[in-house]
Amino acid sequence: MNALILANGELHTSTELMELAQSVDLLIAADGGAKHSPILQRTPETLIGDFDSVANDLLCEFQNIGVEILQYPTRKNATDLELAIDHAIQKGATTIYFAGMLGGRWDMSLANIFLLASEKYKHIRLTLLGDKCKMYILHPGNNSFTTKPGQSTSLLPLKGNGESISLTGFEYPLDKYTIAFGSSIGVSNIAVKKTVHIKHSAGVLLFIVSNDSD
Repeated sequence: MNALILANGELHTSTELMELAQSVDLLIAADGGAKHSPILQRTPETLIGDFDSVANDLLCEFQNIGVEILQYPTRKNATDLELAIDHAIQKGATTIYFAGMLGGRWDMSLANIFLLASEKYKHIRLTLLGDKCKMYILHPGNNSFTTKPGQSTSLLPLKGNGESISLTGFEYPLDKYTIAFGSSIGVSNIAVKKTVHIKHSAGVLLFIVSNDSD
């Protein structure tokens, strides 16, 4: 099952995002992320959070049309985004896309990215749609991505060292190379094939694919 979660950051619209919003099996708004649903022209199946940032008139509208409303206390041990992810997984999601997850508060943007590196999400395919880019969270294993020759990419260790990394389809390939946490060696690589492959044995990686044309 595919799910799209709307967070309360800046929404960067694209043709891909508009089409994705219509095609996913499940759309979840994390609190203030509800404001993005009219732009994407789809009502979420679920609104979840403590509702400290969702407009009251939108909340009432969702209640009136039967949207599932899951309200949590303001004082809680998880962000609204984490609650939304866990709910999507409980509903059966195995692939989750995120929009509106970046921008605004730096602490929230960084917390959101690091949250996705959690061990409990290692079996879920996570894709973050940002401003003219996509970000993927990579746990150890084999991953393949559709790219366009000439696209700029970066591969950054997000949790621990990225060990035994092998890259194919890139201008700068690697063969069982370890990228240390904090290293910049993986920044500004370039895809040279329509499909690129990333394999690694340990650590959590953040793979960023730029798209300046959208």
